Amino acid sequence: MRGALALVCAVAAVSALACGTTVEVQPAGRAFAPTIATIVEMPPAIDWTGAGAQQRVQRLAADSLIEVTGGRAVIADELPGTSEADVQAALRALGEDAANALTFSISVGLGRRLVAGANPIASFQRAKRLMTEYVVRVEVRHVGAPDVIGTVEAIETGPVNESESARGEKPSVAVAIDAAIDDAVSTFAPRIYTPRRPTLVVEVPPAASDNLMRKLEILQQLYPELTLAEKQTLAESRERFLVLEPGHLAKLGLVAGDLLGVPGGETRATRAALARAVARGGKPLVAVVRGGQRYILGM
Repeated sequence: MRGALALVCAVAAVSALACGTTVEVQPAGRAFAPTIATIVEMPPAIDWTGAGAQQRVQRLAADSLIEVTGGRAVIADELPGTSEADVQAALRALGEDAANALTFSISVGLGRRLVAGANPIASFQRAKRLMTEYVVRVEVRHVGAPDVIGTVEAIETGPVNESESARGEKPSVAVAIDAAIDDAVSTFAPRIYTPRRPTLVVEVPPAASDNLMRKLEILQQLYPELTLAEKQTLAESRERFLVLEPGHLAKLGLVAGDLLGVPGGETRATRAALARAVARGGKPLVAVVRGGQRYILGM
């Protein structure tokens, strides 16, 4: 996998700086497109290592997919495994129809290139900067079939050692992921394509929900853009979700700053499950902590 991603990056390095996206659609992709009602995110493959790097890319892709499908997505965190049987079992358990579902297999390649900087004085030699280039590829398959029915590739360039700590300014890898997923959903699942509404619902994985230090560590890895106060607010709470931008979940009456839990202690609930319920017109029960008071919303 890494060799293939490196090859993609090598090819991309000689291309223009702003390449946009490229889409390839097989006949089966065109045939299935009008009927697709659910997208399944497979765990992404990335071409670099680091603490929490793969999980952070997986979280970025999941959030992007939830936004652009209006919640009609199953994210990788909800899959028991990566086999075809695992995907179909997850869809059955979640009440989704596998016959009208696609999987998105995402890979992210990483390259470097020298880019000439702007130079207002023609007689001076232009300085060159080393830039990072992300190549995001989405392979689209129909659930139950191994064949790729289409692909989307997007390229985005950004500075080396780019900071991910500024909320509101997406890192280059997130911009590339958004571009690829936008075109993939609009092309292969136009029925559920939804104009984006900025959404950020921070989620603590169930495995870390009962350990304060583990919570803080996971939040730093998955959500580096959060402030220290936001991380501490969620880590010190018994709830698993913090709403920073409600997006489509505003239909539940949620606002920025809400802490969310699921009554009854349902640990399998995910931000994707809440979004799917809203997409179906439902109002799932959620416990909201707002201004020091606890409320139950839903019904």
